Amino acid sequence: MQKNLFIGVMSGTSSDGLDIVLCKITPQNFIILNSISKKYSSRVKQDILKLNQSSFDDLESSKAMGYQISKICIPLISQLLDQKQLKSTDIQAIGFHGPTIRHQPNKNFSIQIGNEFTLAEKTNIPVVHDFRNMDIANGGQGAPLIPLFHKYLLNLKGIKKGIFLNLGGFANLTIIDHQSVTGFDTGPGNIFLDLWIKKCLNKNFDQKGVWAKSGKIIPSLLQKMLNDPYFRKKTPKSTGRDYFNEQWLQKFNLKKFNENDIQRTLLELTLCSIQSHLKKLIHLENLFICGGGTFNTFLIEELAQHTQLKIKTTENLSINPQLVEACGFAWLAQQRVSLKRLNYQKITGSRKNHLLGVIVHP
Repeated sequence: MQKNLFIGVMSGTSSDGLDIVLCKITPQNFIILNSISKKYSSRVKQDILKLNQSSFDDLESSKAMGYQISKICIPLISQLLDQKQLKSTDIQAIGFHGPTIRHQPNKNFSIQIGNEFTLAEKTNIPVVHDFRNMDIANGGQGAPLIPLFHKYLLNLKGIKKGIFLNLGGFANLTIIDHQSVTGFDTGPGNIFLDLWIKKCLNKNFDQKGVWAKSGKIIPSLLQKMLNDPYFRKKTPKSTGRDYFNEQWLQKFNLKKFNENDIQRTLLELTLCSIQSHLKKLIHLENLFICGGGTFNTFLIEELAQHTQLKIKTTENLSINPQLVEACGFAWLAQQRVSLKRLNYQKITGSRKNHLLGVIVHP
């Protein structure tokens, strides 16, 4: 076995595909050796999204879809290794985070689908999975889990303070001020932008935010949305499709507004929920952006206009913005096999340091 090689697999809340990374991880360095991203077919994406809502057979359907997700991963992992002339025995572990179909920390559970047993058996590599539920068992939110990885990245560059903004289906912030690390979900990221343009124009996302830019903010609608209790809720806090979903949007009688104006207002909702926190954090100087929303040019331009922070992407830290979460779960797998108890008390609200993840051996 070669030393310090790990694979990270991430399927985010946008449910549009998989990101898989092959990394070398040490206390002194983090190197992405290879990566691959795979879009889900329209059918697979819709089947995943359906699992976010209760149905009479959702237990069976979630197991079947979890097996399908793992089967998609197996040849991609083989391809990553072949391209680097590596064997499965060279890899210490796979950090596997399948699609989240329920996130209910207040009910003491979070569910990510995938068949970790098939993945371990077919790749012949140990799989670390189910990262969230031990944190929840310790009184935490189970999310966000990547802030400690963000701190590790800054430490590698000798940077003592900064902010990370992950713009996935949901947006979350990591706030690093020397030894202090906090993090939380601000609310919707791309979820409503993607949902609305799919509904109106049958597009999967708003390329560069062009459609949103063509519309105008609807102040009355925006204010009603911002009145939702989640935005006033104190941290630690996390959210997901269980809360912010199409049913949430239907409360606002959208039929009386222009479709592109709604898209612009939904973008402003994402911005306002983020900016309400950033205005208190100017002293941290740098804002590192990652996630699919990094490529929404209009959103980033609007964000830049309303903050004095220096906006950068994680390319400045030598990591593709699209791959940060997958890299984070590779790092969490490395922490788990190294038996590192992690401190999420100021991030998720967990009561004590704990091991994250369950290991399945082939």
